[in-house]
Amino acid sequence: MTPFYWGSLAMVSGLTLQLTDRRHWLTGHLFLIAIIGFLLSAYYRFSSQASPTWQFMLVGAKIAAYTLLPIVILVVGISFVRYSYRLIRKEGWAFHYSLLAIVGGLLVVMLTLSGINLLLWNSRRLWQLLGLALLLTAYFTFSFIAYLLACVTTRLGRRRQIDHIIVLGAGLMPNGQPTRTLAYRLQAAAKYYYQQRARYHQPVTIIVSGGQGADEVMAESTAMRQYLIDHGVPRDTIQEENQSTSTIENLQFSHTLIVRQQPFYRAVIVTSGYHVLRANIFARQLHLDLIGIGARTPLYYLPFAMFREYLALIVMYRWANLAVVLSLAVCYVAALVRLI
Repeated sequence: MTPFYWGSLAMVSGLTLQLTDRRHWLTGHLFLIAIIGFLLSAYYRFSSQASPTWQFMLVGAKIAAYTLLPIVILVVGISFVRYSYRLIRKEGWAFHYSLLAIVGGLLVVMLTLSGINLLLWNSRRLWQLLGLALLLTAYFTFSFIAYLLACVTTRLGRRRQIDHIIVLGAGLMPNGQPTRTLAYRLQAAAKYYYQQRARYHQPVTIIVSGGQGADEVMAESTAMRQYLIDHGVPRDTIQEENQSTSTIENLQFSHTLIVRQQPFYRAVIVTSGYHVLRANIFARQLHLDLIGIGARTPLYYLPFAMFREYLALIVMYRWANLAVVLSLAVCYVAALVRLI
């Protein structure tokens, strides 16, 4: 079966999933497989019919790609380390801020071992181990790009009239003010509130959701409510949900609060853009008819936030990812055995 066949199959599956329920990470995987399949199909078709000049240029492009790949890995690895260092200096030490540095360090170590093995050791076993490491790196790179695609596809679709806007908490500063990330969420919620009021001329309630953390001087919902009031949102349109400590609880407790007043309702979730996909997945798993709307994220914080969100998805689907990793490892070892 040709790459075009697999690409077409993945595209049809992805579109079907997107049109039925766009709250899936799998949609990003399917669209990415489709893109790769179509590109490979186009490449094979072009290379088989290309003139000798184009054939020579294609060979040159392959050589350039193989040459640039180590440089790209090195640049990415060093960039990850530098970004973690700058984030820790700006935000203070926390282990999760060092995760990108750990990944970057592993990439640099893998590249360094490849160089040393090429120049000095020439160990066949090491080449085999590095090949497996490269294969697994390629898989996680693929799934991260799929996450980025799903972040886009999960937010596509026609906006509808709603009755409630659920705003997810995102931490407070030591003085009790919303963090910049949370402030952006509240600004996005206020903007959407006014858009709904202007378009449909119907009342809309904003549910601010977030409990009080151990290091916070008040419940997040209280600070969120005051922020919205200070920015012109009418006081009587805001309700607090002040018991939740996670995204799942945000959705569960907000749903319970709304259902007591209105059993059948239409609502949206407002959260950061990088978090919309996982919030949508949680809503789907809880059988709630909710769709997320993304707020912007501070640029200095965005790379770390996206990487952390990706890791959270890996953990959420840990058994599926473990199955894929083990399958790739088994297939790789089987291929080595046949070669030997």
